[in-house]
Amino acid sequence: MSLGPNAFGLSLAILTALFWGALPMALKNILPAVDAFTIVCLRFWVAAAWVWLGPAPRRVRTSDTSWNRRDILLLAIATAGLGSNFVLFNSSVAYLSASACQILAQAGPVLLLVGSVVVLREPFLPIQGIGVVTLLAGMLMFFSTRLGDLAGGSSMLLGLFLGLAASVVWACYGLAQKVLLRSTSPTRIMRVIYPCCALAMTPLATPSAVLDANPFQLGCLLFACLNTIIAYGAFAKAMSCWHAAKVSAIVTTTPLFTMTLETLAHAALPAFWPEESFSMSSIAGAIIAVLGALGIALGPMLRLPHLPRPASRNSTPGKNL
Repeated sequence: MSLGPNAFGLSLAILTALFWGALPMALKNILPAVDAFTIVCLRFWVAAAWVWLGPAPRRVRTSDTSWNRRDILLLAIATAGLGSNFVLFNSSVAYLSASACQILAQAGPVLLLVGSVVVLREPFLPIQGIGVVTLLAGMLMFFSTRLGDLAGGSSMLLGLFLGLAASVVWACYGLAQKVLLRSTSPTRIMRVIYPCCALAMTPLATPSAVLDANPFQLGCLLFACLNTIIAYGAFAKAMSCWHAAKVSAIVTTTPLFTMTLETLAHAALPAFWPEESFSMSSIAGAIIAVLGALGIALGPMLRLPHLPRPASRNSTPGKNL
């Protein structure tokens, strides 16, 4: 028996949040053996192969026009933004817990919202303002138990800087992508961005480092490479068959998925995943941050009397990774 559109869309959205939530956990196990540039390079090459050789090219509209000078500039910004985001986010995982990285990643939607208001002159709704304040309060509460480490100038401070920088460059990518999506499809954009990022990372990569990884780390590396195409494929399909507001609501819970997966992973395989203890303040902060992200994502939808299903080409197929 086939699933209805609601159940199918919900399943895809949960799959997206699950894979995005598990990604930093896999990266944390790979980084001791393989550097961030090599990991990112491999992930982009796998994504480029999929978007060119998989089913995606058949969905590219033949009516798309050629790139003009402005489009090329925006593509360059989007490519630099996404490539830098991957490297910075992957690097931050070496200094922070997986859940902390996901909480920091929620700063991306805030910066994208600010950029959309300032650069693209999009409306700023009161509920979004409340969402920004709520998100920032949740992030402060989540890191409140670690303020002593930050004040002491530990490596955690470097991880915090890398995570926030990843959100900044992702917002730049998102702004450029928003403008490009007005005239072309997401698949056509990613067919340019993925190979360009892969080529840019190739000189910085050290493929021989993969040989030093143990079987478990190689499995995590394979998961990280497949994560890009599976998570984004599920996300794009969910956006095309379900309400965008509902998909956004599920995806913004990614930090909670990460915290749950960290707890379960340590219980099942304590030798591979160290225990990540969460205080009540951290748990409450994560929940508050997610609620703030919900307010930012769903704000434009909540003012409408109903939730129309937008075309999938208007979505932004990108997230902090």
